[in-house]
Amino acid sequence: MKKQILTGEESFKKIIDGNYFYIDKTLFVKELLENRGAVTLITRLRRFGKTMNMSMLEHFFDVCKDSKALFDGLQIMEHKDIVDKHLNKYPVVSLTLNVRNSTVYRCISD
Repeated sequence: MKKQILTGEESFKKIIDGNYFYIDKTLFVKELLENRGAVTLITRLRRFGKTMNMSMLEHFFDVCKDSKALFDGLQIMEHKDIVDKHLNKYPVVSLTLNVRNSTVYRCISD
């Protein structure tokens, strides 16, 4: 069965869980960690995947999620040192100004 292309979806989890076509940009995690600055500004043209990448980063870093299964088979999993050190290890605050995708999210961790 061919994978479908899901247009207009900005949720990394929905695309992976739904087995939709996904262009693997998970090495962005590695690039972000290796090229850290005090501030990282991510700019792209409209409809160029900014929100999708932020959703992917949220699922990778968020301590309140168990995202290992989402990333199985994706390029970042080839970098075991990064995965062991950073996957689901940090508190994440995720905000969107898109009313359609707004959610209230709260996680309390130790």
